[in-house]
Amino acid sequence: MNELINNRREELELPSPLKDTVNAADWFNRRRNEILALYETILYGRIPPRPESIRIELTCETPNVFDGLGLRREITLHFRNGPATHAAKALWYLPNNRKKNIPVIVGLNFKGNAGCTNEPDLPLEEEEERGVQAYRWQIPMLLDAGYSLITAPRNHFYPDHIDGRKDSVFALFHSRGELTQDARQYTAISAWAWGYSRLLELAMTEERINERQIWAHGHSRLGKTALWCAANDLRFAGTVSNDSGCCGAALFRDKIGEQIDFMVKNLSWWSPKALDDYANRENALPFDQHWLAALIAPRPLLIASATEDLWADPFNEFRCAKAAGEVYRLFGAEGLGSAIFPEPEQPIYGDRVGYYLRTGKHDVTETDWKFVLEFIRRSC
Repeated sequence: MNELINNRREELELPSPLKDTVNAADWFNRRRNEILALYETILYGRIPPRPESIRIELTCETPNVFDGLGLRREITLHFRNGPATHAAKALWYLPNNRKKNIPVIVGLNFKGNAGCTNEPDLPLEEEEERGVQAYRWQIPMLLDAGYSLITAPRNHFYPDHIDGRKDSVFALFHSRGELTQDARQYTAISAWAWGYSRLLELAMTEERINERQIWAHGHSRLGKTALWCAANDLRFAGTVSNDSGCCGAALFRDKIGEQIDFMVKNLSWWSPKALDDYANRENALPFDQHWLAALIAPRPLLIASATEDLWADPFNEFRCAKAAGEVYRLFGAEGLGSAIFPEPEQPIYGDRVGYYLRTGKHDVTETDWKFVLEFIRRSC
């Protein structure tokens, strides 16, 4: 891992998120809201409000999936706001070996619901490829550990392309004429974050669920989303951000790999136009991403990296996790404390904050889930 560090010091001169904050009450009553407003303006845009109505349609329930490990539900969520409507399909698994206080992991997916599992009886949507990313979800492992999983396609909340805005959940609140390519205040990441919260509310309709143990999990762009969602929605018990990199869990300052200039030129629908002003001048940002990580406090936060994922910059993801401790200490938690950048497969389970480096590429693997489940177990 020498190429990741290469004379880069673990400690950077970073802007402090505290700004005269002296205790946890001041953080929650004042400073936290100031930081959220900064992120809305510059980096993520504002998450849409809850619609006027949500109807949950159970389209299919299948018992004893995965050789009896769990129950599978296929759900359609129908959203209405005035005359405008929108729908999203969710896939929900519940374990058979736990009858109450079931923890839940919520996460959007990249390849459609059928892409998350090899089950032959799950209907295929258009352009889905069955099981293409089943390895990323490890559903039997989660069910065997007593966890529930809820997932839905990210594109059901905001199609991930420059013209996706008009077909996103923002159409519940704005006319199609307002949702042009230039309307960058309505971002994909905030639409996806909205989707996370709707899946959390779906989980809360099941009496066997432990409402205080619903976790946001995301990989890559959805790792950014999981952080932003949980920063806004305090109902989430904690957050797992996997390989989220630039505009996620990696510091902007002294970053290698992907940077703001690439983001705003190639993925403009993810961020407001205000971010363009910081392309190639990251040090001018009034914040850095340890501020976002700190917005999860005092709830548990796990940041994950991969050795071959230089685009995300694992060293800066570690620096971010460590620097968030400045705010966690307001709550009596040490975060990562004095930990140093670890070797691969040597997770650091700190005080409310965890970090690990997995051998391999930008992905989600069985090893990732083993570390995630251990972190959650220690945090509960």
